[in-house]
Amino acid sequence: MKRNSPITHHPSPITSDLDHIYCIIMAGGKGERFWPLSADSMPKPFLKILGDKTMIQLTVERVSMLLPRDRIFIVLGKSHEAIAKEQLPDIPSGNFLVEPEGRDTAPCIGFAAISLQEIDRQALMIVLPADHFIPDSDHFVKAISYGAEIANKGDYLVTIGIRPVRPETGYGYINARKHVFSSESGTCLKVERFIEKPDAHRAQQYLEEGNYFWNAGMFIWKVKSVLSAISQHMPELNRGLLEIKKVLMADNEGSFAGIYSSLPRQSIDFGLMEKADNVLMIPGEFIWDDVGTWSSLLRVKDLDEDGNYCSGDIFCVDTKDSVICSDGLTVGTMGVSKVVVIASRDGVLVCNANRAQEVREIARLVEAKREKK
Repeated sequence: MKRNSPITHHPSPITSDLDHIYCIIMAGGKGERFWPLSADSMPKPFLKILGDKTMIQLTVERVSMLLPRDRIFIVLGKSHEAIAKEQLPDIPSGNFLVEPEGRDTAPCIGFAAISLQEIDRQALMIVLPADHFIPDSDHFVKAISYGAEIANKGDYLVTIGIRPVRPETGYGYINARKHVFSSESGTCLKVERFIEKPDAHRAQQYLEEGNYFWNAGMFIWKVKSVLSAISQHMPELNRGLLEIKKVLMADNEGSFAGIYSSLPRQSIDFGLMEKADNVLMIPGEFIWDDVGTWSSLLRVKDLDEDGNYCSGDIFCVDTKDSVICSDGLTVGTMGVSKVVVIASRDGVLVCNANRAQEVREIARLVEAKREKK
């Protein structure tokens, strides 16, 4: 029986200071805020939102500056396995870890951790989202390398924080100020607390105070450290992971799916990072954006003289500060500003640019209607 797990996979050893380091790329999200282009069949990581390459291809390219591709693993859903393998032909087939269903980031990371543990008992894992904008690859690699150095020093859960450049209300924040380690490679701070998305007033305060960082959702830790922390702070998930480990070793894919579907649906931030007292943070000195909405393209892409980002067969007249994209259709706009217009054969989105965070509501309404048919 075919098994999409690396339990029996043994990557070729490398003799360098990167021994025992692996990267996990999480590609299981739906990307509902990028409706109508992002859908269950083609979610955000597999779209060419930022140029000629898909977001997951760009992520793998960055990581490949640090690790060989047989040390890069992709966690994703079964329905996206084929497109992922097509887009990433250099990733070994056994390195695609297939979730029976999405259960948020805590089960995703736990599944990856027990899989790596069977390959290398000393494994250290770098965990990255598949769909972020990071044009400064050199400084990204420097920060990740320093994070791995810190994680190797002891029983630490290391995360990357981004220095805010604006009072952003769409990101979570990390409060960190006390220096724990410092060297020519970088600085490491003790995390005081994680903060949910703030309102505009608090976001401005965080920007001015200087000891608050954007939570980029990047993590570095020894596998044994994160599994120990899950055991302590997320006992229900820990029990499920132990059961999954047993059935995978027995090659029982049916039981695996049943157990996985019963795992608590919880983020790693809420379930673990907010509770643990051994969390450290590396300030990421690189440009970063999670490209979470259509309007975020106004920050990361080149704009025309009217402040618009346009893609496809577009004709704009008296249009300003807008995102206008078309996939296979001709689109014209006139006399509008600060709007998002996305046209495809799967649907058309028109919304105020300031409400792009809410597009997932449309995606869910569309999906609910389809399920009723």
